[in-house]
Amino acid sequence: MNLVLPAGVGIVGIVALFYLFKWRWPRAGRPIAVILGVLSLAAYAPYAITHWPGSDIVTAVVAIYVMAAFILGFIYPAKAAEGGGKSFHWGPASIFIFLSVVVLLDSIFVTLASSGLSQRAAHDLLPKPDEGTIVTSFFPGTVARDYQQQEKLFNQYDSALDEQVQLGWKVHKGWVDPPVVNQPTLFKVSVVDDKGNAVPGAKIKVDLMRPADKRLDFSVALPEVAGGDYQLPITMTAPGLWEVLIHIQKDNANFELDGRTDVHLHARNETQSTP
Repeated sequence: MNLVLPAGVGIVGIVALFYLFKWRWPRAGRPIAVILGVLSLAAYAPYAITHWPGSDIVTAVVAIYVMAAFILGFIYPAKAAEGGGKSFHWGPASIFIFLSVVVLLDSIFVTLASSGLSQRAAHDLLPKPDEGTIVTSFFPGTVARDYQQQEKLFNQYDSALDEQVQLGWKVHKGWVDPPVVNQPTLFKVSVVDDKGNAVPGAKIKVDLMRPADKRLDFSVALPEVAGGDYQLPITMTAPGLWEVLIHIQKDNANFELDGRTDVHLHARNETQSTP
């Protein structure tokens, strides 16, 4: 949205003001385009400084503003300003229309991906669901390690990974029994150092993240029940695949593990033998 929204608003504003001024001064197409290009950059600069989205986004927005003004200037050539020649060129106009349609469609796609359809739009556009089910277009998703967004975070993760390797800790983790929705299931973590000794007194936090809906994400802290053993019953709220991120901290040492777990909707039927 840092790219699509400013670019879309800027293009609409440049086009609207261009034709407004062109109607008032019909022979000043190119000067008007140049002035609007400069004014659009001047208007965007304070917003970019106060809400800095990154140099790549700023460069893209600036390029879109300049190209919009540049193409508008070419649509109405100098001969038209002098009263001769063609007053309109379809070549530059078609390029401008194409870029405007791309920005518009990108705006729609980004909005739908981040916010989903309204209830009315979903009812009119989406296929009718089976009776008793609910359909939604909202898919926020979740990313356990989205470090690629910022180089600083990636460098921090890389340093932490080196430190983790040097620690040499071994961690045994997982469910004691298969997890079932709305049923407390014991989750246990055991930590030993590189010499096989238990690591007591650590702080362990478990992040459970739902790939289909980040609104279901939650975190729990595992208390220590014995030297190096940490456990707690955890109640899962939805069936299916979950991301699991385990943070272990003791003094200045940090250790992190990630994985996936599958949560069942119903308990599996098991045959019990009679002694």
